[in-house]
Amino acid sequence: MISQDVINLLDLKLENNTPILIGKSNIEHIKNRHPYEYDKYFSDIQNILNNPDYIGMGPREESIMFVKEYEVDSEYIRVAIKVTANKNCYVKTLHLLSTCNVERYLEKGTLIKLDKEG
Repeated sequence: MISQDVINLLDLKLENNTPILIGKSNIEHIKNRHPYEYDKYFSDIQNILNNPDYIGMGPREESIMFVKEYEVDSEYIRVAIKVTANKNCYVKTLHLLSTCNVERYLEKGTLIKLDKEG
């Protein structure tokens, strides 16, 4: 579900708790195009979406990024969500995001680091 906090931070035109769906073809895409990430992180996709460390708008309009930092392996995992014209949300892909890309996105304001304290 996309929380009201995420909706507010990104100024999304979505209802609170809009469900995030994932189709069979998207699972196959992740498995085939990102096998390392699929094997290591796919089982954690719900946690990434519910507890991201960063959120932001994707490079394409109506695309949302949820990014989780896994400090043990120093890896950032991005789950990209596509928002359709009728406001349905689908997992599009899951893959590694380089540290330099995370830093660049933060500098540009594309990604927002979430405050886990508050």
